Order: sequence, then structure tokens, then C-alpha cells
Amino acid sequence: MPQLMLTTVSGESMPITLKPDENTLGRGPKNDIVIDSPQASRVHAVITVEPAFVTIRDLGSRNGTFVNDHRIESQLLVHDDSIKLGSYEMRFVSGDQEFSHVEAERVSTEPRLLLHVDLELEDDPTSPEPPTTRPGKP
Repeated sequence: MPQLMLTTVSGESMPITLKPDENTLGRGPKNDIVIDSPQASRVHAVITVEPAFVTIRDLGSRNGTFVNDHRIESQLLVHDDSIKLGSYEMRFVSGDQEFSHVEAERVSTEPRLLLHVDLELEDDPTSPEPPTTRPGKP
């Protein structure tokens, strides 16, 4: 099971096991992982654990979520990634995660693949336009 190794400003370090599905992080007491930092939003980010990979997503926090010193909106996590929220730093420990660092970088930087279909439409000026109807009118 993946974990976070949480390190506070005072240097304390403690392991936190991530549960399957969503794990919320923030300074609010209802979060799965409470970040006791005034720079953290009440609900700051969410880490989603799926069978093949783990992602972190910022939830519109004011001060941002950082992975390996880069501000992110959403990011695949790989073993040993550094996560910063407010004044807290965490290290991601993958456990049985299947993605490698190279694969995660490739997936997170590639533009989404779009299916491109060329439709060959004949330019026939004599063909009638299809009738347009509006809801409620015959």
C-alpha cells in the first residue's frame, strides 16, 4: 500500500498509509490527512490511489501544491516524489505502484491523444440542406 512520509517544519517524520480511492489533505479537521499549517487551505488537495497508479490534485488552494518543486494542478506520483503543502513536506513511497518515473513523466507531459477523422464530404451545390427543426415546432 502506498504511503506518505510526512516531515514537519520541526523535523518530525511519520509514515501515513494511503487508503484506496480518495485521501483528502488540508488543515480542516475532516480531512483524511490533516496538515497543521496556516499556509494550507482547509481542503487543499486530494491523493487518489488506484490499482495501477496514484495521482495528486490541487483543489484550488491559494498557496498551491508542489511536486518535486513544481506547482501542479494534477500529477501522477512515483516513488520518492517530494510533495509540499504549506510548510509541510512529504515523500511519496509507492509500495506496489506499477508506474515508473519515466512513464509518469511521459504521461503527464504528452498532450491528450485525439482521434482525427477526415470526412470526405462532396461539395454538391444542388443537394438540399437538411431541414432544421426546433423543439416544440413541427
